[in-house]
Amino acid sequence: MTELSADLFNRLEEHYADVIAQMDNEFTSHEFIGKLSQTQQELYVQLLNEYSSNGQPFRSVHSVIAKRLRSNWTRLVEYVDTNPSSENIFGNYNGAANWRKVARE
Repeated sequence: MTELSADLFNRLEEHYADVIAQMDNEFTSHEFIGKLSQTQQELYVQLLNEYSSNGQPFRSVHSVIAKRLRSNWTRLVEYVDTNPSSENIFGNYNGAANWRKVARE
């Protein structure tokens, strides 16, 4: 990961809480990534450009987005399980993590 891509991911992650608030109580990584990429198109496209030479920019960027959700946002969401048949942004079906919002007291 380059310094620029790390900065872009950090800037994108600043919007996770807002996107989580817009999600249903339970959602998949694909749904989260779809909403995040829709609301933060400029950062998302910049990240795709940073990974464009590796042959799989979407997979690479989406993997980092999901890993950061799992690592850094346990105060707002909890991992439930893996959905083996979740629709991605291309309309293809593959595995994605299922998430549930953490109840606030």
